[in-house]
Amino acid sequence: MDKLIYTAFNTVNNIHDNNSVRSQNLANVNVPGYRRDLGAKSVGTAFLNNFNMLQTRGLAVRDDQNYFEADAGSLDQTGSNLDIAIRGDGYFFVKGTGPASLSRRGDLKVSPDGILQNGSSHALLDINQAPIQVPPHRAMKVTAEGDVIIEPQGSEPGTQQVIGTLGMTLAKDAVLKKFRDGEIRLEDGSLPQIDENILLVSGHLEMSNVNITEELVQSIEDQRQYEINIKLISSASEIDEGGAALMRMPS
Repeated sequence: MDKLIYTAFNTVNNIHDNNSVRSQNLANVNVPGYRRDLGAKSVGTAFLNNFNMLQTRGLAVRDDQNYFEADAGSLDQTGSNLDIAIRGDGYFFVKGTGPASLSRRGDLKVSPDGILQNGSSHALLDINQAPIQVPPHRAMKVTAEGDVIIEPQGSEPGTQQVIGTLGMTLAKDAVLKKFRDGEIRLEDGSLPQIDENILLVSGHLEMSNVNITEELVQSIEDQRQYEINIKLISSASEIDEGGAALMRMPS
C-alpha cells in the first residue's frame, strides 16, 4: 500500500504542474507571438530509502527546463506598418528588464523616450544588439529585410532615412528554453548568432500558437486522471485499515 500511495501522490503532483502550464497557455492565447509552454518533462526515476528500514520507492524526476512549442502561429492581417511578422522560422532580438532574449512578437511601437519596442515594452535590438532609437518622424515602416525606415519630421515629403536594422536569428540547431522570466534564450542564457537571410511580412501579426481546443481537452483528461489517483489513494487507505483490523488482537 505504501508504494501505491507514493505513486498516486506523485501522479497528482505532476497533474497539478500540468494544470499550471495549461492555465498559463490559456491566459496568453491572444498574446501575439506567444510560444505555447509544454512544461518540464520526466528525465528518469529517483529512489528514496529511509536508513535501509523501508523498501525503496521510485518517483519520477523532472528537469528544470521549461520546454515550449516552436511551431509558428497563424498570421493576422492588420494593415498597420508597425505590425510585422517573421516569415517562417526565426526570432527577434529583444531586451526587457532582464538579459536580452528572443521573441516572435511584432506589434511595434515607440516608447516615450524614443526606443522601438514591441507590445510587451521590450526594446527591439539591432544587428549590434543595441536598442533602436527612433528620431521624431511623420511615418515609419519596416522592410522585408528588417530595415527600419522613417520619414523624418520637418524633411521634404518622400524623404526616407534608415535608422537601423532589426537583429534576427534562425537559432538553427540551437537548444532553446524559457527561463523563469518567461523569456527565450539558449540554455546558457546567451543569444545565438545573427542571421541576415530572414524575411518579414509587413501589415501582419503572428498570433499565439496555443490551440484552445487541445488545451481544454487535455485539461479534461488531467481532471479524470486526478480523480482516478485520488480514488487509488482512498482505496489504499481502506485496504490498509482492513489489514490492520485483521491483525488486531482479539479482545
